[in-house]
Amino acid sequence: MNKDHGEISLLFNTLKWNYGSLLAFSAVINFLMLAPAWYMLQVYDRVLTSYDDNTLYGLSLIVLFLFLIYGLMERYRGFLLIGIAEKFEEKITPKLYLSILDANKKSSSNNKNNIDNLNTVKQFLTGQPILSILDAPWIPIYLIGIALLNPSLGLVAVISVILLVGIALLSQRALNPKIQEATISQSNERRLIANLAASSESIQALGMRSTFITRLNVIRKDYLDNLVIASIRGVNYSSVSKFLKIFIQSLVLGYGAYLAIHHEMTAGMIIAGSILLGRALAPIDGVINAWKQLADFRGAYASLKEGLDFKNERSNSVDLGRPQGKIELIDVGLRLRSAGGSTLDQINLTVGVGETLAIIGPSGAGKTSLLKILCGIYPPTTGRVLVDGADLAFRDLNSLGKHIGYLSQNTELLAGRISENIARFEEINGEAILQATKISGAHETIISLPEGYETMLGDNGYGLSEGQKRKIGIARAVYNNPAIVFLDEPTSGLDEQSILSIYGLVSNLKAQKTTLIFTTHQPSLARLADKILLLVDGRIRMHGKSEDVIKALSPPVAGS
Repeated sequence: MNKDHGEISLLFNTLKWNYGSLLAFSAVINFLMLAPAWYMLQVYDRVLTSYDDNTLYGLSLIVLFLFLIYGLMERYRGFLLIGIAEKFEEKITPKLYLSILDANKKSSSNNKNNIDNLNTVKQFLTGQPILSILDAPWIPIYLIGIALLNPSLGLVAVISVILLVGIALLSQRALNPKIQEATISQSNERRLIANLAASSESIQALGMRSTFITRLNVIRKDYLDNLVIASIRGVNYSSVSKFLKIFIQSLVLGYGAYLAIHHEMTAGMIIAGSILLGRALAPIDGVINAWKQLADFRGAYASLKEGLDFKNERSNSVDLGRPQGKIELIDVGLRLRSAGGSTLDQINLTVGVGETLAIIGPSGAGKTSLLKILCGIYPPTTGRVLVDGADLAFRDLNSLGKHIGYLSQNTELLAGRISENIARFEEINGEAILQATKISGAHETIISLPEGYETMLGDNGYGLSEGQKRKIGIARAVYNNPAIVFLDEPTSGLDEQSILSIYGLVSNLKAQKTTLIFTTHQPSLARLADKILLLVDGRIRMHGKSEDVIKALSPPVAGS
């Protein structure tokens, strides 16, 4: 199956039989809605002229039966729409959660609001606008019915429908640009609020609140201005549409009366034609009144497609079990920004089983990006990453992650107990937790807390200092004896005593023959590695045994 069609498109293709059922139900429903016109035609032209009670009772029973069938059809059509919406959520939600949790920012940066987008799509699929759209294809049925009553009256009805359709198209052209601009402004507002919430402490301490409040007000004003313009235009077109609808219905009644005066129609035909015209105009009026919901649906659907329809090379992943620990990079390049140069360029590297590699270099050299490439957070833009000879792009990263330890540059802890965080929120293994905290030097810090390992943390580890969070993050990285450990600046935010425990951790992992790769700015820590890699401007400038690299770098350091 061609993945270029996209996850959303493929999902809707799998629901094709539902569309057929919907169309079938809509056809029956709209056919049954001819019953009121037929009933009024019979009442006015047969019952009132014959004064026959039995005819009235018989016709009433027939139309009541048809109305009951109509009600059941509407009920089942509603259930079918709900079923489609639920199937859509059932299929999309797991993929949506995966996209939100995807650390590759190139594919997940716009996914944080897609839960709201999913809700918008579901509401549209079960709301009144979709019913108007489903009823729209059957407008010709009612126009044909009017034409059968009288051809000239049918012509008036066709012209009226064309006029309202034109109003609907003009409404779309007038509203869509402003609604799209309002949507963009709302997205920018949400993105800025999320960034501000994450940096609220610095904003307050540096006196930047008034500046960002002004920015938020500007973005909010832009959103409201576009929304107000769209709303005003929508009200104008809706008012014109309602005026025309009432005028046309009255015109048809008046013209029908004129035809009746000239003996070209009966009173029953006038009422029946009016009912049929009302049914023909209803879907158009419904679409016009629901244009904003339709625009919201289109925007939400497009966002879901953008978030989920990227080529996911990991969709056919295979679990190859616990890795031995050999990692190879072949001509790896990484471009995180569309403008400017590559973040990493032509990286060729081999890390042997049980080898310890220290990555050094100036700030902005690409050390963190290289570490993320190595552990699978960033897929390379070019080249390949191999783990034990197998391409990382085709490995089950969730399964592989259970055998990997990772510490990010900014320690990321989640709301929950400390023990849960260390155990990665899986089944608690007390022995493995103690082993991890002791070799990482976090044990003493944790037991000094009032509730020890059962201490409840808030979002982002709220309640702990940066140093405490760092120690717990390191313990989580080495939990359950991972085969490969990646540490990004492990000494960052730690005091001198805690830094010494990192030295012990590195020595311990080397003794266990665990593949260890870490970034650091501390030469003394880099000395403990088997090899050192010097990275400058995204390129490898030096790579070799620790003593050789340190010796080569010593003269410039001594002279600085």
